[in-house]
Amino acid sequence: MRVYTVQRLDAYYKMREQGYLSGEEKFVWEEFKEPYKWMMSQMEKRIPGYTSGTYPIWVWRRRVNRNESALLPKGTKGVILTLEIPDEQILWSDFETWHSVLSSYPVTKSEDEWEEFLKDEENFPVEDTWERIFDFELLRSIEDSWGKLDEEWIQGVTPRITVDMVRKVTRFIAKGTKH
Repeated sequence: MRVYTVQRLDAYYKMREQGYLSGEEKFVWEEFKEPYKWMMSQMEKRIPGYTSGTYPIWVWRRRVNRNESALLPKGTKGVILTLEIPDEQILWSDFETWHSVLSSYPVTKSEDEWEEFLKDEENFPVEDTWERIFDFELLRSIEDSWGKLDEEWIQGVTPRITVDMVRKVTRFIAKGTKH
């Protein structure tokens, strides 16, 4: 499957040197380490041959435009890699609802379910709702505070990318974030 990833230029050089690139814990913000561990446990369940411990590489189905803001910090030299990765080596999720996991909120199916959460946050089974980020049929059928599923913002994680997966390299200098 054709996918795209945004990486710093130095990460691309490292991949060329060692033949592969995998995620590294040192690049994960401290407050996101637990959600990442949860995602890695999901990768272990859903990606054949993956064993927890290797941090993911994030990929996109959609072609990434180097002129987009928020790809990397402003002024950072980066690359957009066009890759060919077997689909079974990618775990797809919704970008918007992934933010619920990052924030330790439930992925609710309705306003009523959200209200249940608010009434008893301590006892609500928040983590039990997180696997919904992988259920695109469900996400297409509901509209919550995040809105409806936007197919453009389906993201994936994969354990590693190798040099032989690279089909195209597009260099850019990041424009930074919009506020």
